[in-house]
Amino acid sequence: MDTPQVNDTPYPPPLENEIETATAKFGVLDYAPVGFCLLRQDFTVLFWNRCLANWTHISSPQIVGSDLRHWFLSIDQPKYLMRLRQVFEGGFPTLFSPQLHQALIPCPLPDGENRVQKITVTAVPQKATTQPEYYALVAIQDLTDLTHQVQSYQTELRERQRAQAELQRSNAELEQFAYVASHDLREPLRMVTTFTQFLAEEYQGQLDQEANQMIEFAVDGASRMEALIGDLLTFSRVGRGADFEPTDLNAVLERVRDNLQIAISESGVVISQADLPTIQADSAQMVQLFQNLLSNAIKYHSDRPPQVHIGAERQQEHWLFSIQDNGIGIDPTHAKRIFLVFQRLHTQKQYPGTGIGLAICKKIVERHGGSIWVESELGKGATFYVKIPNQIPLGLPRIQPC
Repeated sequence: MDTPQVNDTPYPPPLENEIETATAKFGVLDYAPVGFCLLRQDFTVLFWNRCLANWTHISSPQIVGSDLRHWFLSIDQPKYLMRLRQVFEGGFPTLFSPQLHQALIPCPLPDGENRVQKITVTAVPQKATTQPEYYALVAIQDLTDLTHQVQSYQTELRERQRAQAELQRSNAELEQFAYVASHDLREPLRMVTTFTQFLAEEYQGQLDQEANQMIEFAVDGASRMEALIGDLLTFSRVGRGADFEPTDLNAVLERVRDNLQIAISESGVVISQADLPTIQADSAQMVQLFQNLLSNAIKYHSDRPPQVHIGAERQQEHWLFSIQDNGIGIDPTHAKRIFLVFQRLHTQKQYPGTGIGLAICKKIVERHGGSIWVESELGKGATFYVKIPNQIPLGLPRIQPC
């Protein structure tokens, strides 16, 4: 706060009725959490509320009736005087932005730090004449805490953006590694499988039962490993899919039926479906998605004749698809676990598989900006839900190979 100075320029003292009128008219602002003061054209203070008194440690009796410039020398600057004259003489309101100006009325914090202020000056008619004169009602809003919060949020946002960029980079590297590893492992594994099978055929009947069983185990293990690597390769390729294009899901489901023709025939499953829409999607991945879900519905059937219904419901901004079966069902406690890689609820002997199919489904749906979940009870079948936006959001391009 500036020390009061002596001003040699005389100014008319405030009339008692001006102060009384200002107090009566603006006294309610004494209880506002915003600083208010009323100025006459000669900068005489006619009203000074409690908030300003607390901030500046200058009480109302001390400052009311005196020239504000005696208390705050910073006001005697052209940038302030010019704008205040516009208020006094023309009745034009003005705004002092904390980003562009110093504090009009400095209100230091207890630790000496300057407050961040937004100052609005409003013209109040002084008297009704052909050329009215105006008082200036100065409102000072303290933005210090808000500014600190914004700075904190900006810092946190920058940290999250850096972490997200690092995560995206790491995911891209992991996808590239999984792709290369899976691709390069297939050839030597294929050799192991081929020569093990050749060994079994060449020496059939010449080895004892234990040796034959060992060869059988080796062939089975190599075959399952080859299937596992194939699924891993498929999983790593999801982010490398084709561009989205109009995709008729009825045609997609027809192709899925053709691919699963043997499984459908052997199980005797009855498949019904609603009329499916055309959406913006990667058509090959839509085949993968529905084929994995329909294949699971057929695989995990119960003793009842298997039935599967594929539904579609148009929502405000999404399509909600459902694949409902009457199979063995899923314990609700495992509803999230089944979408993780290598998470299986049954042994290989009970239901063969690699435990990657639903993880692939989840990755495909998320690439399309959607979500997938299951609702089920043991023994009562399961319904898988897939929600995909009508319009795929921007920012979901395919990931290019490194």
